[in-house]
Amino acid sequence: MAVRKEPSKYRRGTPRWLITFSDMMTLLLCFFVLLVSFANTDTTKFKEVLGSMRDAFGVRREVLELGKEGGMERPIKMESTASKSEAEKQRLVNLLKTMVKEEGVEKNTLILPVRNGVRLEITELAGHAMFDRGGTGLTQESQRLLLKMIPTMKETIYKITVEGHSDNIPLSSPKFPSNWELSSARAGRVVRFFIQQGKMDPRRFTAVGYSDTKPLVENTTPENRDKNRRVSILYEVF
Repeated sequence: MAVRKEPSKYRRGTPRWLITFSDMMTLLLCFFVLLVSFANTDTTKFKEVLGSMRDAFGVRREVLELGKEGGMERPIKMESTASKSEAEKQRLVNLLKTMVKEEGVEKNTLILPVRNGVRLEITELAGHAMFDRGGTGLTQESQRLLLKMIPTMKETIYKITVEGHSDNIPLSSPKFPSNWELSSARAGRVVRFFIQQGKMDPRRFTAVGYSDTKPLVENTTPENRDKNRRVSILYEVF
């Protein structure tokens, strides 16, 4: 009597697990090839490998053509941040020079482009004192000059630092024990004037007092001490 064979449990052809395993090994091979290409500084080869990987993984390539939606008709030359800053500095210098000339206080002011902006030094020369002697009250001349500066400030969004400076003559009073307190209070008084008269955001301003630590000239003569008693206004252009 013939023995009956049971039907085979296995189908002919490649096992299904081997196909998945082959795909995984292929992807791992591509991955390690990509790692090797990263270690190589040959840009051309890197681009070739990257293109092969993109095609292998089925990444869609989008080509932007000139004159079509998403493309550009011509290259756009972008102005560098440095050149924009220098142009803005020069614009501020021109505005400030016009302002001080209209006010007739060229001898009392010094306009300097600096690394981080434009600095306007207002000194006490030729009888044009900014403050009451030994105090923080603004004179009429200084108020008129500061009012002229407000439109220039409102045209920009830059932060403004007001610095108070004094000469080296010691100061001692109940209100201002030293030049530190006096220079700081004068800087704060100017900031408050700008905020109140110009209706500007207080967060734009900083008040700093330097006493006699940053003189423009040596404190050897009365005229030099007049130059050193000053307010410095820094437009921070970055």
